[in-house]
Amino acid sequence: MKPRLLLHALRAARPRQLRARALRPLARRRFPTGSPPSFEPPLGPVELWRSPAFETDRLAGAGVERLRGFHAQYGEDVLALARQGEAAGARAAMLAWIERHPARPSDAWHPYPLSTRAGNWLAALALEPDAATKEIVESLWRQLLHLEWNVEDDILGNHVIRNARALLLGAAAFGSAELLQSGSGLLARELPEQVLADGGHYERSPVYHLIVLRDLLEVEAALPGSVPANVIERLLRFASGLARPDGHPALFNDGTLDLAPQLALPPPRDGLSLFPETGYAVVRREGIWLAFDCGPPAPAHLPAHAHADALSFQLWLDGEPVVVDPGMPTYETGPERDWFRGTRAHSTVSLDGRDQFELWGAFRSGPLPRVDLLEATEQHLEAAVSWPGGIRHVRVLTIDADVLLVDDRIEGAGRHTVMSSLQLAPAAAAEIAAEGLPVGCETRRVSERLFSPTEAPALVMRGELDLPGRLGWWLARSGGATIAP
Repeated sequence: MKPRLLLHALRAARPRQLRARALRPLARRRFPTGSPPSFEPPLGPVELWRSPAFETDRLAGAGVERLRGFHAQYGEDVLALARQGEAAGARAAMLAWIERHPARPSDAWHPYPLSTRAGNWLAALALEPDAATKEIVESLWRQLLHLEWNVEDDILGNHVIRNARALLLGAAAFGSAELLQSGSGLLARELPEQVLADGGHYERSPVYHLIVLRDLLEVEAALPGSVPANVIERLLRFASGLARPDGHPALFNDGTLDLAPQLALPPPRDGLSLFPETGYAVVRREGIWLAFDCGPPAPAHLPAHAHADALSFQLWLDGEPVVVDPGMPTYETGPERDWFRGTRAHSTVSLDGRDQFELWGAFRSGPLPRVDLLEATEQHLEAAVSWPGGIRHVRVLTIDADVLLVDDRIEGAGRHTVMSSLQLAPAAAAEIAAEGLPVGCETRRVSERLFSPTEAPALVMRGELDLPGRLGWWLARSGGATIAP
Protein backbone atom coordinates (compact mmCIF):
# COMPACT_ATOMS: atom_id res chain seq x y z
CA MET A 1 0.00 0.00 0.00
CA LYS A 2 1.39 3.40 -0.98
CA PRO A 3 1.38 5.91 1.90
CA ARG A 4 -0.11 8.63 -0.31
CA LEU A 5 -3.11 6.40 -1.11
CA LEU A 6 -3.70 5.70 2.56
CA LEU A 7 -3.41 9.42 3.30
CA HIS A 8 -5.98 10.17 0.58
CA ALA A 9 -8.36 7.56 2.02
CA LEU A 10 -8.05 9.09 5.48
CA ARG A 11 -8.68 12.59 4.14
CA ALA A 12 -11.68 11.50 2.05
CA ALA A 13 -13.31 9.49 4.87
CA ARG A 14 -16.12 10.97 6.90
CA PRO A 15 -15.38 11.50 10.62
CA ARG A 16 -18.20 9.06 11.32
CA GLN A 17 -16.38 6.39 9.30
CA LEU A 18 -13.08 6.91 11.11
CA ARG A 19 -14.74 6.86 14.51
CA ALA A 20 -16.68 3.67 13.71
CA ARG A 21 -13.56 1.99 12.33
CA ALA A 22 -11.67 2.77 15.54
CA LEU A 23 -14.47 1.42 17.75
CA ARG A 24 -15.31 -1.61 15.60
CA PRO A 25 -13.02 -4.14 17.38
CA LEU A 26 -14.80 -3.42 20.65
CA ALA A 27 -18.33 -3.21 19.23
CA ARG A 28 -18.03 -6.54 17.42
CA ARG A 29 -17.43 -8.22 20.78
CA ARG A 30 -20.55 -6.79 22.39
CA PHE A 31 -23.39 -9.33 22.52
CA PRO A 32 -26.25 -7.97 24.63
CA THR A 33 -28.73 -10.41 26.11
CA GLY A 34 -32.27 -10.06 27.36
CA SER A 35 -35.74 -11.46 27.02
CA PRO A 36 -37.50 -10.44 23.83
CA PRO A 37 -40.79 -8.53 23.98
CA SER A 38 -43.89 -10.02 22.43
CA PHE A 39 -43.31 -11.26 18.88
CA GLU A 40 -45.55 -10.91 15.84
CA PRO A 41 -43.88 -10.85 12.39
CA PRO A 42 -44.96 -7.91 10.22
CA LEU A 43 -47.50 -8.87 7.55
CA GLY A 44 -47.37 -5.71 5.45
CA PRO A 45 -44.51 -6.91 3.20
CA VAL A 46 -45.89 -10.46 2.71
CA GLU A 47 -46.91 -9.80 -0.90
CA LEU A 48 -43.44 -8.43 -1.64
CA TRP A 49 -41.77 -11.39 0.10
CA ARG A 50 -43.78 -13.78 -2.08
CA SER A 51 -42.91 -11.89 -5.27
CA PRO A 52 -40.01 -12.44 -7.74
CA ALA A 53 -38.12 -9.72 -5.82
CA PHE A 54 -37.07 -12.45 -3.38
CA GLU A 55 -36.32 -15.26 -5.78
CA THR A 56 -32.85 -16.54 -4.95
CA ASP A 57 -30.23 -16.59 -7.70
CA ARG A 58 -27.49 -18.81 -6.30
CA LEU A 59 -23.90 -17.80 -6.90
CA ALA A 60 -22.37 -20.00 -9.58
CA GLY A 61 -19.43 -22.36 -9.31
CA ALA A 62 -17.15 -23.24 -6.44
CA GLY A 63 -14.57 -21.11 -4.68
CA VAL A 64 -13.36 -19.68 -1.41
CA GLU A 65 -14.20 -16.00 -1.92
CA ARG A 66 -15.39 -14.27 1.23
CA LEU A 67 -18.54 -13.14 -0.58
CA ARG A 68 -19.62 -16.78 -0.84
CA GLY A 69 -19.20 -17.08 2.92
CA PHE A 70 -21.32 -13.99 3.42
CA HIS A 71 -24.07 -15.34 1.18
CA ALA A 72 -24.10 -18.58 3.16
CA GLN A 73 -25.12 -16.49 6.19
CA TYR A 74 -27.90 -14.51 4.50
CA GLY A 75 -30.76 -16.85 5.44
CA GLU A 76 -31.85 -17.07 1.82
CA ASP A 77 -32.37 -20.82 2.23
CA VAL A 78 -34.78 -20.18 5.10
CA LEU A 79 -36.84 -17.68 3.12
CA ALA A 80 -36.83 -19.93 0.04
CA LEU A 81 -38.29 -22.79 2.11
CA ALA A 82 -40.93 -20.52 3.60
CA ARG A 83 -41.87 -19.24 0.14
CA GLN A 84 -42.46 -22.88 -0.81
CA GLY A 85 -44.70 -23.41 2.22
CA GLU A 86 -42.17 -25.66 4.00
CA ALA A 87 -42.46 -24.45 7.59
CA ALA A 88 -40.70 -27.48 9.04
CA GLY A 89 -37.75 -27.09 6.70
CA ALA A 90 -37.43 -23.38 7.44
CA ARG A 91 -37.59 -24.07 11.18
CA ALA A 92 -34.92 -26.76 10.93
CA ALA A 93 -32.62 -24.49 8.93
CA MET A 94 -32.88 -21.68 11.50
CA LEU A 95 -32.28 -24.03 14.43
CA ALA A 96 -29.29 -25.55 12.66
CA TRP A 97 -27.83 -22.08 12.12
CA ILE A 98 -28.29 -21.22 15.80
CA GLU A 99 -26.51 -24.40 16.85
CA ARG A 100 -23.59 -23.86 14.47
CA HIS A 101 -23.05 -20.17 15.12
CA PRO A 102 -22.88 -19.14 18.78
CA ALA A 103 -22.53 -15.43 19.48
CA ARG A 104 -18.91 -14.51 18.75
CA PRO A 105 -17.05 -12.32 16.26
CA SER A 106 -17.28 -14.06 12.89
CA ASP A 107 -18.72 -13.61 9.40
CA ALA A 108 -21.95 -15.12 10.71
CA TRP A 109 -22.29 -12.18 13.12
CA HIS A 110 -20.87 -9.54 10.79
CA PRO A 111 -23.48 -6.76 10.63
CA TYR A 112 -24.19 -7.04 6.90
CA PRO A 113 -24.94 -10.80 6.80
CA LEU A 114 -26.72 -10.43 10.15
CA SER A 115 -28.93 -7.64 8.79
CA THR A 116 -29.75 -9.66 5.69
CA ARG A 117 -30.45 -12.82 7.66
CA ALA A 118 -32.61 -11.10 10.27
CA GLY A 119 -34.81 -9.62 7.56
CA ASN A 120 -35.07 -12.94 5.73
CA TRP A 121 -35.91 -14.85 8.92
CA LEU A 122 -38.62 -12.32 9.78
CA ALA A 123 -40.00 -12.67 6.26
CA ALA A 124 -39.99 -16.47 6.58
CA LEU A 125 -41.80 -16.32 9.92
CA ALA A 126 -44.40 -13.98 8.47
CA LEU A 127 -45.00 -16.37 5.59
CA GLU A 128 -44.94 -19.49 7.79
CA PRO A 129 -45.76 -18.61 11.43
CA ASP A 130 -45.59 -22.29 12.40
CA ALA A 131 -41.82 -22.17 11.80
CA ALA A 132 -41.32 -20.01 14.91
CA THR A 133 -39.95 -21.44 18.14
CA LYS A 134 -38.90 -19.78 21.40
CA GLU A 135 -35.26 -20.42 20.56
CA ILE A 136 -35.58 -18.81 17.10
CA VAL A 137 -37.35 -15.73 18.46
CA GLU A 138 -34.73 -15.32 21.20
CA SER A 139 -31.91 -15.65 18.68
CA LEU A 140 -33.48 -13.04 16.40
CA TRP A 141 -33.80 -10.64 19.29
CA ARG A 142 -30.17 -11.13 20.31
CA GLN A 143 -28.99 -10.65 16.73
CA LEU A 144 -30.85 -7.35 16.49
CA LEU A 145 -29.44 -6.12 19.80
CA HIS A 146 -25.94 -6.92 18.52
CA LEU A 147 -26.68 -5.08 15.27
CA GLU A 148 -27.75 -1.98 17.20
CA TRP A 149 -24.20 -1.73 18.48
CA ASN A 150 -22.65 -2.51 15.10
CA VAL A 151 -24.29 -0.29 12.50
CA GLU A 152 -21.82 -0.07 9.62
CA ASP A 153 -20.91 3.58 9.92
CA ASP A 154 -17.36 2.56 9.00
CA ILE A 155 -18.70 1.76 5.50
CA LEU A 156 -21.96 3.75 5.10
CA GLY A 157 -23.81 3.49 1.76
CA ASN A 158 -26.10 0.57 1.04
CA HIS A 159 -24.78 -1.31 4.09
CA VAL A 160 -26.35 1.19 6.49
CA ILE A 161 -29.66 1.02 4.63
CA ARG A 162 -29.56 -2.77 5.03
CA ASN A 163 -28.85 -2.31 8.76
CA ALA A 164 -31.83 0.07 9.05
CA ARG A 165 -34.05 -2.39 7.20
CA ALA A 166 -33.28 -5.12 9.76
CA LEU A 167 -33.75 -2.83 12.76
CA LEU A 168 -37.09 -1.50 11.49
CA LEU A 169 -38.48 -4.91 10.52
CA GLY A 170 -37.37 -6.06 13.98
CA ALA A 171 -39.08 -3.06 15.55
CA ALA A 172 -42.31 -4.00 13.80
CA ALA A 173 -42.04 -7.65 14.87
CA PHE A 174 -41.08 -7.07 18.50
CA GLY A 175 -42.94 -3.81 19.08
CA SER A 176 -39.63 -2.28 20.17
CA ALA A 177 -39.51 1.49 20.50
CA GLU A 178 -35.73 1.29 20.87
CA LEU A 179 -35.22 -0.53 17.58
CA LEU A 180 -37.72 1.80 15.91
CA GLN A 181 -35.79 4.85 17.07
CA SER A 182 -32.46 3.37 15.92
CA GLY A 183 -33.70 2.36 12.48
CA SER A 184 -35.73 5.51 11.87
CA GLY A 185 -32.77 7.64 12.92
CA LEU A 186 -30.56 5.93 10.37
CA LEU A 187 -33.01 6.55 7.52
CA ALA A 188 -33.54 10.18 8.56
CA ARG A 189 -29.78 10.69 8.56
CA GLU A 190 -28.88 8.77 5.42
CA LEU A 191 -31.70 9.13 2.88
CA PRO A 192 -31.25 12.88 2.21
CA GLU A 193 -27.62 12.21 1.25
CA GLN A 194 -27.79 8.76 -0.29
CA VAL A 195 -30.79 9.40 -2.59
CA LEU A 196 -29.76 12.11 -5.03
CA ALA A 197 -32.07 14.77 -6.46
CA ASP A 198 -32.55 12.78 -9.70
CA GLY A 199 -33.49 9.62 -7.77
CA GLY A 200 -30.21 7.75 -8.16
CA HIS A 201 -28.38 6.17 -5.25
CA TYR A 202 -25.10 7.96 -4.56
CA GLU A 203 -22.92 4.85 -5.02
CA ARG A 204 -23.97 5.05 -8.69
CA SER A 205 -24.47 1.34 -9.24
CA PRO A 206 -27.83 0.52 -10.84
CA VAL A 207 -27.70 -2.92 -9.18
CA TYR A 208 -27.09 -1.62 -5.66
CA HIS A 209 -29.74 1.01 -6.36
CA LEU A 210 -32.25 -1.84 -6.76
CA ILE A 211 -31.03 -3.47 -3.56
CA VAL A 212 -31.54 -0.24 -1.62
CA LEU A 213 -34.96 0.26 -3.22
CA ARG A 214 -36.09 -3.24 -2.24
CA ASP A 215 -34.96 -2.68 1.37
CA LEU A 216 -36.95 0.54 1.54
CA LEU A 217 -40.03 -1.05 -0.02
CA GLU A 218 -39.95 -3.71 2.73
CA VAL A 219 -39.63 -1.10 5.46
CA GLU A 220 -42.44 1.03 4.08
CA ALA A 221 -44.74 -1.99 3.77
CA ALA A 222 -44.01 -3.03 7.35
CA LEU A 223 -44.13 0.47 8.87
CA PRO A 224 -46.07 2.82 6.57
CA GLY A 225 -44.72 6.34 6.64
CA SER A 226 -41.16 5.33 7.47
CA VAL A 227 -39.88 6.28 3.99
CA PRO A 228 -40.94 9.57 2.40
CA ALA A 229 -43.16 8.84 -0.61
CA ASN A 230 -41.16 11.09 -2.90
CA VAL A 231 -38.01 9.09 -2.10
CA ILE A 232 -39.50 5.82 -3.29
CA GLU A 233 -41.04 7.50 -6.34
CA ARG A 234 -37.67 8.94 -7.35
CA LEU A 235 -35.87 5.64 -6.76
CA LEU A 236 -38.45 3.83 -8.91
CA ARG A 237 -38.10 6.37 -11.71
CA PHE A 238 -34.32 6.01 -11.77
CA ALA A 239 -34.50 2.20 -11.71
CA SER A 240 -36.91 2.26 -14.63
CA GLY A 241 -34.70 4.67 -16.54
CA LEU A 242 -31.57 2.51 -16.15
CA ALA A 243 -33.30 -0.74 -17.14
CA ARG A 244 -31.99 -2.39 -20.31
CA PRO A 245 -34.34 -3.66 -23.03
CA ASP A 246 -34.30 -7.08 -21.33
CA GLY A 247 -35.48 -5.53 -18.05
CA HIS A 248 -32.19 -6.04 -16.20
CA PRO A 249 -30.26 -3.04 -14.85
CA ALA A 250 -27.43 -1.50 -16.84
CA LEU A 251 -24.25 -2.86 -15.26
CA PHE A 252 -22.33 0.32 -14.59
CA ASN A 253 -19.92 0.07 -11.64
CA ASP A 254 -20.09 -2.99 -9.38
CA GLY A 255 -23.14 -5.23 -9.33
CA THR A 256 -24.17 -8.27 -11.33
CA LEU A 257 -27.45 -9.80 -12.45
CA ASP A 258 -27.39 -12.42 -9.69
CA LEU A 259 -27.34 -9.62 -7.10
CA ALA A 260 -30.12 -7.54 -8.69
CA PRO A 261 -33.64 -8.11 -7.29
CA GLN A 262 -36.52 -8.28 -9.77
CA LEU A 263 -38.78 -5.39 -8.85
CA ALA A 264 -42.02 -4.18 -10.42
CA LEU A 265 -40.99 -0.91 -12.07
CA PRO A 266 -42.96 1.73 -13.96
CA PRO A 267 -42.53 1.57 -17.75
CA PRO A 268 -39.47 3.47 -18.97
CA ARG A 269 -40.03 6.63 -20.94
CA ASP A 270 -39.07 6.94 -24.60
CA GLY A 271 -36.57 9.54 -25.70
CA LEU A 272 -33.97 10.92 -23.32
CA SER A 273 -33.93 10.03 -19.63
CA LEU A 274 -31.33 12.22 -17.93
CA PHE A 275 -30.02 11.77 -14.39
CA PRO A 276 -27.51 14.61 -14.05
CA GLU A 277 -26.63 14.25 -10.36
CA THR A 278 -26.01 10.51 -10.57
CA GLY A 279 -24.38 10.94 -13.96
CA TYR A 280 -26.26 8.78 -16.46
CA ALA A 281 -28.11 9.50 -19.67
CA VAL A 282 -30.29 6.92 -21.43
CA VAL A 283 -31.81 7.24 -24.90
CA ARG A 284 -34.62 4.95 -26.09
CA ARG A 285 -35.77 5.46 -29.68
CA GLU A 286 -36.58 3.43 -32.79
CA GLY A 287 -34.88 0.19 -31.79
CA ILE A 288 -31.89 1.93 -30.17
CA TRP A 289 -31.09 1.78 -26.46
CA LEU A 290 -28.05 3.79 -25.41
CA ALA A 291 -26.80 4.34 -21.86
CA PHE A 292 -23.97 6.81 -21.23
CA ASP A 293 -21.86 7.16 -18.08
CA CYS A 294 -21.37 10.92 -17.80
CA GLY A 295 -20.92 11.65 -14.10
CA PRO A 296 -18.68 11.08 -11.07
CA PRO A 297 -17.72 7.46 -10.30
CA ALA A 298 -18.75 7.55 -6.62
CA PRO A 299 -18.74 9.69 -3.49
CA ALA A 300 -15.14 10.45 -2.53
CA HIS A 301 -15.63 8.81 0.87
CA LEU A 302 -17.14 5.62 -0.58
CA PRO A 303 -15.44 4.40 -3.80
CA ALA A 304 -15.99 0.72 -2.89
CA HIS A 305 -18.09 -0.12 -5.95
CA ALA A 306 -16.66 2.47 -8.35
CA HIS A 307 -15.19 1.55 -11.73
CA ALA A 308 -12.84 3.81 -13.69
CA ASP A 309 -15.30 3.86 -16.60
CA ALA A 310 -16.26 7.50 -17.14
CA LEU A 311 -17.65 8.20 -20.64
CA SER A 312 -18.21 4.51 -21.33
CA PHE A 313 -21.49 3.52 -22.95
CA GLN A 314 -23.72 0.53 -23.54
CA LEU A 315 -25.65 0.01 -26.77
CA TRP A 316 -28.49 -2.33 -27.76
CA LEU A 317 -29.92 -2.47 -31.27
CA ASP A 318 -33.34 -3.97 -31.99
CA GLY A 319 -33.47 -5.48 -28.51
CA GLU A 320 -30.06 -7.20 -28.70
CA PRO A 321 -26.84 -6.17 -26.93
CA VAL A 322 -23.99 -4.81 -29.02
CA VAL A 323 -21.67 -2.81 -26.73
CA VAL A 324 -21.76 -4.03 -23.13
CA ASP A 325 -20.21 -3.38 -19.75
CA PRO A 326 -17.56 -5.98 -18.84
CA GLY A 327 -19.34 -6.70 -15.56
CA MET A 328 -17.53 -8.08 -12.51
CA PRO A 329 -16.57 -11.70 -11.75
CA THR A 330 -15.11 -11.22 -8.26
CA TYR A 331 -14.98 -8.97 -5.21
CA GLU A 332 -11.64 -10.44 -4.10
CA THR A 333 -8.52 -8.28 -4.09
CA GLY A 334 -6.23 -9.02 -7.03
CA PRO A 335 -5.41 -8.47 -10.70
CA GLU A 336 -8.75 -9.82 -11.94
CA ARG A 337 -10.82 -7.33 -9.96
CA ASP A 338 -8.40 -4.54 -10.83
CA TRP A 339 -8.84 -5.27 -14.55
CA PHE A 340 -12.62 -5.33 -14.45
CA ARG A 341 -12.71 -2.10 -12.43
CA GLY A 342 -10.16 -0.45 -14.71
CA THR A 343 -10.52 1.93 -17.64
CA ARG A 344 -9.03 -0.38 -20.27
CA ALA A 345 -11.75 -3.00 -19.71
CA HIS A 346 -14.51 -0.53 -20.53
CA SER A 347 -15.81 1.08 -23.71
CA THR A 348 -13.99 4.35 -23.23
CA VAL A 349 -10.52 5.83 -23.78
CA SER A 350 -7.40 5.03 -21.75
CA LEU A 351 -4.16 7.03 -21.83
CA ASP A 352 -0.65 5.65 -21.45
CA GLY A 353 -1.94 2.33 -20.13
CA ARG A 354 -3.38 3.99 -17.02
CA ASP A 355 -6.77 4.05 -15.36
CA GLN A 356 -8.78 7.23 -14.86
CA PHE A 357 -8.03 6.89 -11.14
CA GLU A 358 -5.74 4.66 -9.15
CA LEU A 359 -7.27 1.44 -7.84
CA TRP A 360 -6.03 -0.28 -4.71
CA GLY A 361 -7.38 -3.12 -2.63
CA ALA A 362 -10.75 -4.54 -3.54
CA PHE A 363 -12.77 -1.45 -2.63
CA ARG A 364 -10.49 1.58 -2.49
CA SER A 365 -9.18 4.21 -4.86
CA GLY A 366 -7.01 7.25 -5.21
CA PRO A 367 -8.52 10.68 -5.95
CA LEU A 368 -11.49 10.45 -8.30
CA PRO A 369 -11.52 12.42 -11.57
CA ARG A 370 -13.75 15.31 -12.45
CA VAL A 371 -16.49 14.33 -14.93
CA ASP A 372 -18.69 17.01 -16.52
CA LEU A 373 -21.88 16.57 -18.51
CA LEU A 374 -21.71 19.26 -21.19
CA GLU A 375 -24.84 18.69 -23.29
CA ALA A 376 -27.67 16.19 -23.44
CA THR A 377 -30.43 15.84 -26.02
CA GLU A 378 -32.09 12.84 -27.60
CA GLN A 379 -29.67 13.05 -30.52
CA HIS A 380 -26.53 14.46 -28.89
CA LEU A 381 -24.70 13.56 -25.66
CA GLU A 382 -21.44 15.22 -24.67
CA ALA A 383 -19.31 14.87 -21.54
CA ALA A 384 -15.70 15.25 -20.45
CA VAL A 385 -13.35 13.59 -17.97
CA SER A 386 -10.18 15.22 -16.68
CA TRP A 387 -6.94 13.23 -16.50
CA PRO A 388 -3.78 14.11 -14.57
CA GLY A 389 -1.29 16.30 -16.40
CA GLY A 390 -3.80 18.72 -17.86
CA ILE A 391 -5.33 16.19 -20.27
CA ARG A 392 -9.07 16.20 -20.95
CA HIS A 393 -11.07 13.57 -22.81
CA VAL A 394 -14.26 14.90 -24.41
CA ARG A 395 -16.68 12.34 -25.87
CA VAL A 396 -19.62 13.19 -28.13
CA LEU A 397 -22.26 10.56 -28.92
CA THR A 398 -24.51 11.43 -31.86
CA ILE A 399 -27.51 9.34 -32.91
CA ASP A 400 -28.26 9.92 -36.58
CA ALA A 401 -31.18 7.74 -37.76
CA ASP A 402 -29.99 4.22 -36.87
CA VAL A 403 -26.28 5.13 -36.69
CA LEU A 404 -24.28 5.98 -33.54
CA LEU A 405 -21.27 8.25 -34.04
CA VAL A 406 -18.65 8.32 -31.27
CA ASP A 407 -16.32 11.31 -31.48
CA ASP A 408 -13.43 11.47 -28.99
CA ARG A 409 -11.30 14.59 -28.58
CA ILE A 410 -8.19 14.29 -26.43
CA GLU A 411 -7.14 17.76 -25.31
CA GLY A 412 -3.67 18.46 -23.98
CA ALA A 413 -0.07 18.37 -25.17
CA GLY A 414 2.65 15.86 -25.92
CA ARG A 415 2.70 12.42 -27.46
CA HIS A 416 0.74 9.71 -25.67
CA THR A 417 -0.29 6.12 -26.08
CA VAL A 418 -4.05 6.09 -26.59
CA MET A 419 -6.38 3.08 -26.44
CA SER A 420 -10.10 3.17 -27.22
CA SER A 421 -12.08 -0.03 -26.61
CA LEU A 422 -15.49 -1.29 -27.60
CA GLN A 423 -16.43 -4.26 -25.44
CA LEU A 424 -18.87 -6.23 -27.55
CA ALA A 425 -21.49 -8.74 -26.49
CA PRO A 426 -20.53 -12.35 -27.26
CA ALA A 427 -22.99 -12.46 -30.19
CA ALA A 428 -22.98 -8.78 -31.15
CA ALA A 429 -24.49 -7.98 -34.55
CA ALA A 430 -23.50 -4.57 -35.91
CA GLU A 431 -21.42 -2.87 -38.54
CA ILE A 432 -18.58 -1.00 -36.87
CA ALA A 433 -15.98 1.34 -38.31
CA ALA A 434 -13.08 3.16 -36.66
CA GLU A 435 -11.14 6.33 -37.39
CA GLY A 436 -7.93 7.71 -35.95
CA LEU A 437 -5.74 4.74 -34.98
CA PRO A 438 -5.15 1.12 -36.04
CA VAL A 439 -7.87 -1.31 -34.94
CA GLY A 440 -7.61 -4.89 -33.78
CA CYS A 441 -9.98 -7.49 -32.39
CA GLU A 442 -9.20 -9.06 -29.01
CA THR A 443 -10.83 -11.81 -27.02
CA ARG A 444 -11.65 -10.55 -23.56
CA ARG A 445 -13.98 -11.68 -20.80
CA VAL A 446 -17.30 -10.31 -19.65
CA SER A 447 -19.08 -11.37 -16.49
CA GLU A 448 -22.70 -10.37 -15.96
CA ARG A 449 -22.82 -12.78 -13.03
CA LEU A 450 -20.33 -13.27 -10.22
CA PHE A 451 -17.73 -15.99 -10.75
CA SER A 452 -19.03 -16.65 -14.29
CA PRO A 453 -16.82 -14.90 -16.87
CA THR A 454 -17.30 -15.76 -20.53
CA GLU A 455 -15.29 -14.86 -23.60
CA ALA A 456 -16.41 -12.00 -25.83
CA PRO A 457 -14.81 -9.95 -28.62
CA ALA A 458 -13.54 -6.42 -28.11
CA LEU A 459 -12.54 -3.95 -30.81
CA VAL A 460 -9.51 -1.92 -29.75
CA MET A 461 -7.93 1.15 -31.33
CA ARG A 462 -4.38 1.58 -30.07
CA GLY A 463 -1.43 3.75 -31.01
CA GLU A 464 0.60 6.90 -30.46
CA LEU A 465 -1.22 10.21 -30.75
CA ASP A 466 0.07 13.78 -30.65
CA LEU A 467 -2.24 15.87 -28.50
CA PRO A 468 -4.57 17.51 -29.10
CA GLY A 469 -5.89 14.61 -31.15
CA ARG A 470 -9.08 12.95 -32.33
CA LEU A 471 -10.46 9.46 -32.94
CA GLY A 472 -13.84 7.81 -33.07
CA TRP A 473 -16.23 4.97 -33.89
CA TRP A 474 -19.22 4.48 -36.15
CA LEU A 475 -21.81 1.81 -35.29
CA ALA A 476 -24.90 0.72 -37.23
CA ARG A 477 -27.21 -2.27 -37.65
CA SER A 478 -25.95 -5.16 -39.76
CA GLY A 479 -25.88 -8.94 -39.85
CA GLY A 480 -22.64 -9.29 -37.90
CA ALA A 481 -19.79 -7.47 -36.18
CA THR A 482 -17.39 -6.15 -38.78
CA ILE A 483 -14.65 -3.57 -38.98
CA ALA A 484 -14.49 -1.16 -41.89
CA PRO A 485 -11.24 0.77 -42.63
